[in-house]
Amino acid sequence: MATWKADIKTTQTGSIYTVTVEAGAAYVAQQEIDRLYRPIFTRNLRQVSSSSSSDGSGIDLGSVFWLVLIVCAITFWPVTLSVAGIWIIYKIAKHFNK
Repeated sequence: MATWKADIKTTQTGSIYTVTVEAGAAYVAQQEIDRLYRPIFTRNLRQVSSSSSSDGSGIDLGSVFWLVLIVCAITFWPVTLSVAGIWIIYKIAKHFNK
C-alpha cells in the first residue's frame, strides 16, 4: 500500500492542515479522507511513498546477504580460513607474476 497526503479544510473558519492515509490508489485515498475527516475541500492529494509490504517494514537484501555470509563464515570457520588462505596465496602469486 502507498502512503498518501492531502491538504484539507474541515470548517469554514478553520485552517488548512495536512492528513496522511494508507491506500492502494488515489481514489481510495480520497474516499478514506472523506470518510475519516469529512472535509469541506481536499486539495493537493499526493503519493508520498509506496511499499510492497503491508506493514511498511522493508528488509534490505544486501544486509541480509552480508549477515548470512558472516554467520556462515563463523559457523564454518575451517572452510573460511582455507578459502581465505587460498585467496591470499592467489593474490600474492598474481602480484609477483606481473
